[in-house]
Amino acid sequence: MIFRRLRKFVKPRLKRYPIAFRLYEAISWTFTRSRFVLEAKRFFLRMANIVCPMWIGPRYKLARRYAAEGELDKAMAIADDILARKPDFNDYRWIGSIYWLRGRYRDAHRLFERMEQRRREIACELQYDRLDIRFFPSIHFAQIGHLGMLDKYIKAEILGMIPRHTNVLLGAPKEFSNPAYLRCWEKYFSWVTNPRTISLLAPLSHVLEEDVIMVRVRERTRNFVAFGAEVQTRWEAEDRGPLLVPSARHRERGYRLLRELGVPEGAWFAGLHMREGTDRMRDVRNSDILTYRLAIEEIAKRGGWVLRMGDPSMRPLPPSPNAIDYAHSGKREDWMDVFLWAEGRFFIATGSGPQMIPTTFGKPVAIANYGPIATIVCGKDDILLPKHYRHEKEERYLTLAERMSPDYGFIESVGTFAVKGIRVVDNTPEELRDLVIEMMDRLDGRHVDPEEQHALQGHFAELAVIHEVYPARLARAFVSKYRELQASGPRIELPAARHQEVAQR
Repeated sequence: MIFRRLRKFVKPRLKRYPIAFRLYEAISWTFTRSRFVLEAKRFFLRMANIVCPMWIGPRYKLARRYAAEGELDKAMAIADDILARKPDFNDYRWIGSIYWLRGRYRDAHRLFERMEQRRREIACELQYDRLDIRFFPSIHFAQIGHLGMLDKYIKAEILGMIPRHTNVLLGAPKEFSNPAYLRCWEKYFSWVTNPRTISLLAPLSHVLEEDVIMVRVRERTRNFVAFGAEVQTRWEAEDRGPLLVPSARHRERGYRLLRELGVPEGAWFAGLHMREGTDRMRDVRNSDILTYRLAIEEIAKRGGWVLRMGDPSMRPLPPSPNAIDYAHSGKREDWMDVFLWAEGRFFIATGSGPQMIPTTFGKPVAIANYGPIATIVCGKDDILLPKHYRHEKEERYLTLAERMSPDYGFIESVGTFAVKGIRVVDNTPEELRDLVIEMMDRLDGRHVDPEEQHALQGHFAELAVIHEVYPARLARAFVSKYRELQASGPRIELPAARHQEVAQR
């Protein structure tokens, strides 16, 4: 802690002296992130795990490290033992995440609820709950997908689902993945950026902060997926429009940069983002940019342009008609990202943060290569094309009912699926092409749902009510290839009170 504070004090001052700053960075890397140091830390944590099982702190860090490296079995074993030895341990976030990723959804949910309940009790004891404040700290809401969740909180307040409070964002702009998008919310949120003020607010904000997993809804706690599904369904039932609208200046600036990138005057465009990387905890979300070639070509045939979003670390987009690799263009700006989400005719996304953003501007999303459909948060104009889960031993694909169940619905690790004998199959180039064709046809008013699509969609709507998930529109490409899913799925018995709700949806 002392060294961390010292670094925070020294680093900004050394930036004035480039040579000294580079020397500082080299020394810091040697003593904190070099391979030798990391191996030494890992060795220490392993020894502490074996010799001192009651030493919770180092063992907790080791569990986090194992989880980050994809060794979920080892991480879960330590997590189980920590809770067995210290039931009052109150930092459940990473332990709950380990359970979640390993397919133990109920255990994870129980831990998150326990954590929220304890914070609620502290707020009542200290009378903080009387202040009517919600805090949204950067530590939880830094990522772009988490920022997209702000939409549901404000809609819930407008709908009367949660009390109106003073909503406060905490963190310097650089701590958030897209400060320009955050500024779009200044109409609804106060934003505190001063580090000293944030530090002084810490005792209060820690108790009253919101979370990306659980939401406080009056006297109870709900997971965000269920909360978001109900909010969006009610919002759409009242035919309300989007909360965010880009300003005229923002639009003018964006179209000017589009021309510089090569998009002709008057041409329409769609943004494209697919997740890739080495995160083994959530690699079910990943997909291959090369498989989107046919989809891009189809958009070009209809006079549209595709702008591939992301960052320069991603695999380059191969040359293709009417396609621009904006991620590698050297012209990436946070405000331009927002423009592409807000002004594109539609957006093509995977199960990653950017998928959440176009909906906040009222733009439809073609969601491809989606894995854990029990976690989907989307809107009525979106189309969902899930990946396929193949049970290797039984030589069949999992049914929708199985995929929505706690056994499979929340898993995001390919390795965890492999342990269960399930192979995750990405969407084919042909399926991706059919997805964008369906989206364009719908926007042009030319699409007609086949009967089989109505049937499977109704089945999915029933499952969505049971599992408190938004009843996303399933893509024709998914329905046509796996029409047997409805017939092979287990019979669904809905409570009588829910039949009317399903019919309305």
